[in-house]
Amino acid sequence: MSNDVKFCAILTMRYINKSLMQSCHDYIDAHMPPPPKGLIAMRSFHISPDRGMSIFYFDTNENLNAAFPSMKEFQQNVAAKFDAKADAQKAITSSQSDFGEC
Repeated sequence: MSNDVKFCAILTMRYINKSLMQSCHDYIDAHMPPPPKGLIAMRSFHISPDRGMSIFYFDTNENLNAAFPSMKEFQQNVAAKFDAKADAQKAITSSQSDFGEC
């Protein structure tokens, strides 16, 4: 178990037209804004052919809160361009249930 608490932004995307997923990835690679202050790690996942998720880890809750509105706006703009539905949430890891790093 870990005593370190991490502050996270969890961004998900579901593509109405799953064939646009690769084009969307290419667009994000070319247009991703610079990393926000306090970002310490990011993991992205393909959940299914039409769904993806990224988790952004921040060093403090203040840095997460400062970055979250612009991250959410970028995600919503990308979703509008690529026929997708987006969701953004903030989270804090559980020190009781965290188990190691992969």
